[in-house]
Amino acid sequence: MKVTNILPLAILPFFVACMNDGSSKEEELPNNRVTLKDYNIIIAPDLSNRINMALYPKPIHDTVLISSLIGHSSDLLSLNTRRSGQADIYKIDFINRGILNGTSFEPKKMTIDFSRFKNNQIDRVKYIRQGLKSDEQQFSDEVKRVYDYSLKNQTGADVWNYFNETVKSSLVDASPKRIQSDNNILVDKKNNNVVLLLTDGYLENANKGKGYRLDPALIAKIRQDFKASRKSDLAAFIKADSAYALNKTDFNLKDVNIFIAELVDRSLDKYGVAKEQPTDFQIIKVVWEKWLKDSGSPNVKVVQAVNTKQEFYQEFEQFLKTL
Repeated sequence: MKVTNILPLAILPFFVACMNDGSSKEEELPNNRVTLKDYNIIIAPDLSNRINMALYPKPIHDTVLISSLIGHSSDLLSLNTRRSGQADIYKIDFINRGILNGTSFEPKKMTIDFSRFKNNQIDRVKYIRQGLKSDEQQFSDEVKRVYDYSLKNQTGADVWNYFNETVKSSLVDASPKRIQSDNNILVDKKNNNVVLLLTDGYLENANKGKGYRLDPALIAKIRQDFKASRKSDLAAFIKADSAYALNKTDFNLKDVNIFIAELVDRSLDKYGVAKEQPTDFQIIKVVWEKWLKDSGSPNVKVVQAVNTKQEFYQEFEQFLKTL
């Protein structure tokens, strides 16, 4: 973020003039209405045995990707022509919050909160210049401690229940709030809840059965049945049979945008060549998207493990731009 370009929030005509092709459809609504969007980014790592790189190797470690994203927090403040008053929040959320019991981890160290400055842009700019870098480093260091601990103290990750129950307490109000009316321009301020889930895509729930699992056995069955059907549209085939579906959550995810990253396709060999068709990833992507959209989520993106941290950041930034 270029601090020197920050202007007071009250200069609304400037915001309207800045709306360009990067703005969302909502920002282009008629009747002189403008929506300024902020992002409540909830980073939820699956800390099951997938983080053991000896068992499930992948190009880039989660901690590197999380650190890279946090390091771009000041850049994202200018996303979609924003110039001031940004209320973005970054925080780690635990799928299994039992990890906090009996440990010394401090969630506050894994939180960066620009919303605390409210309309005080002077303090916000001062923090960006003088305090943000040290908080980014503290965030990354604490996340690394969490991963080191989790690698030595393996627990499961009930991702289904995370979206059904646990995530609720990390969400913020996503309803637009009118902040000013000037020159016949209606300006709304809106928070977007964004869950960044780092997982391999396989749901192997030890306590629940059908409808809560997407394990290698189910993936193999879907693949076998699809081949036997001689149909060509994998997505349509999966969506047509409830036996392949995950149960939708009881909690309506209507205010939760979900970015699922770092899926590791076990159907590929060490050279990245598919041993099976359709691949695990192709099947997992359809099942996850159907599950979360059926559960109410307005925006879902599923991506495979990336080769560089730059690729990861670009994918996530592009997702935010679409919200």
